[in-house]
Amino acid sequence: MSEDNKSKNQAPVKKLPTGGWKSIFRKKWVFPAMYMGAAAIILAFIMWYQNNNDFSFTKDQYNVTQNKADQKNPASDAVGQSEQKSIPVNSGEKPLSWPVKPEVATETIMGYFDDTADKKAQQAALIQYENSYWPNSGIAIAAKDKKAFEVVASAPGKVVKAEKDPMMGYQVEIQHENGLVTVYSSLEDASVKQGENVEAGSLIGLAGRSVLEKNLGVHLHFEVRKNGEPVSPENFLAKAGEAPAAK
Repeated sequence: MSEDNKSKNQAPVKKLPTGGWKSIFRKKWVFPAMYMGAAAIILAFIMWYQNNNDFSFTKDQYNVTQNKADQKNPASDAVGQSEQKSIPVNSGEKPLSWPVKPEVATETIMGYFDDTADKKAQQAALIQYENSYWPNSGIAIAAKDKKAFEVVASAPGKVVKAEKDPMMGYQVEIQHENGLVTVYSSLEDASVKQGENVEAGSLIGLAGRSVLEKNLGVHLHFEVRKNGEPVSPENFLAKAGEAPAAK
């Protein structure tokens, strides 16, 4: 068979198109679609990372009582657990005194997040940090003149924790009778040490600022825990200038 006949019997060789990628990239929709796809992947990763590393949420999703998982705010133990519980006390039974000396005029600038409160009250009790929100597991107390003030123990007890937290400033925890623990955070300094016994009115430290609640300025973050659970301080705390309930 001649070379001419061989060439006639062979299937024609198709040439690969040139400039295929160039022609695709010349289309106006290609780069926006690529950017949107990449952004979607990044956003999905961020959401996955947050869900696996902390319990934060947007303000529109603040109803944390729907989430029954036992999760903690990674920023600080002082913020407490996601599901707040209101433990009832007997009428007039408020064994804790106001944690500020009576001569200092103070006000509560953020309340406790109560899952039985209305939506407006719950929104007002959300701590905002960067782009996330956490339910406030205590109350924030500030002087009306916005200055620093001395913080005092609400009842006799033993100091079980006194240390500096990177997000909440200095923290002091005092163990009292009947399973109560009071927590004093956002302190500029601590005047007591772990293991010390204190009396009601003993100096705990000086109110200051914290990273987590920086929007609140100089204040005291005050918590009450009953058998390890955060509870509304107002159920146990006498008002400023009032004496606590007798034992």
